[in-house]
Amino acid sequence: MNASKSPALRFLPLALIIFVILLAGYSSRALLLDQKQNYDRAKLQQFFAEIPFDNDVLLDAYLIPADGEHPSLVNTELLGLQRDRLAYRARQDGEVVAVAVPATVDDGFNGTVDLLISVDMFGRIGAARVIEDLNDNELYGVLEVIESKWMEEFSGSSMRDILGVSWSKITADREYDQFVGASLTPKAVSNRIYDALVFFQSNRIELMRGGAYELQ
Repeated sequence: MNASKSPALRFLPLALIIFVILLAGYSSRALLLDQKQNYDRAKLQQFFAEIPFDNDVLLDAYLIPADGEHPSLVNTELLGLQRDRLAYRARQDGEVVAVAVPATVDDGFNGTVDLLISVDMFGRIGAARVIEDLNDNELYGVLEVIESKWMEEFSGSSMRDILGVSWSKITADREYDQFVGASLTPKAVSNRIYDALVFFQSNRIELMRGGAYELQ
């Protein structure tokens, strides 16, 4: 009876096993991606806490390449990016009300620290935060925010206010050691945030109307 089975039927169990393994692998990758996206989605809430929005800001994102090669964006060098990063857009009734712009600061010791700065359409900062450098090239699961009272000083600031946020505002009881340590100066952070606002003003229309990043 078994000898009468066709070759196709004999190989069917093996093909089924391979299919199940591939399906399990795909499901695991999809679950991991979903977990990473939900993690970043929760972290993004603090960047738009003062701005009503009704879209998924994580997926309404604009990819900014680190190499500066972009057909529509200008002054990308102002961001100092070392890897491709996403800018995130908050919308209310379809209209962009704020954009979170990425930036990177050189720590002075051949290392970098990532920033994310949300800006409303009037050029005011909603939140500016240090993002832990995860040393990878992933776009999701990367928004590990370092808490800092000093960084909260930037909220509500415009370009003319930023450079006034100085080292004197960081004291031991305000957790400057937990901020970034002694290797990164507040002046470097302030300067990069200022540059990020210049970038935003230079590209506001493109950031508002440009297509959303599509997951590859």
